[in-house]
Amino acid sequence: MPIKWTRIDDRLIHGQVATSWLRYVNADQIIVANDKAAANPIQVRVLKMSVPDVPVHVFGVDQFIEIYKNNPIKKSTFLFLDSTLDVLKLVEGGIEEIKSVNYGGMRSREGRKEYRHDLCFSEAEEVALATLQEKGIEVNYQIAAFDEPVPVWKVLESVKK
Repeated sequence: MPIKWTRIDDRLIHGQVATSWLRYVNADQIIVANDKAAANPIQVRVLKMSVPDVPVHVFGVDQFIEIYKNNPIKKSTFLFLDSTLDVLKLVEGGIEEIKSVNYGGMRSREGRKEYRHDLCFSEAEEVALATLQEKGIEVNYQIAAFDEPVPVWKVLESVKK
């Protein structure tokens, strides 16, 4: 299973990824599927420099789906996205090996409801989350690699009370 770990974090690759998540996941490469990052050559360079010992590839979401269909991933991969909508798009686009999703930071922005300071969803993202869960995809909230993963629905349920 080449996609070893799928993480949603609006920071994509950051210090915690470079220092602890990579050891925890132990993947051979990182793929970032993000339209904004892929369209910005400076951000692509920064993402690649942030973990110099691991190959980093940055693609737009649709571009990654097409590449995946034509060139199956051979190396164990840590996949990063910044949106629940993009994960759902990958799954519905044929990337069936995504069996679980790990939520890191999804901070507040316009149109998002805040459940925790680092776990916020728009209405569309909540629908996408429910759809992922209906498809049998395990969805956990885990900020740091050493934290215990908690099902996202439990976090949301505890906040809604």
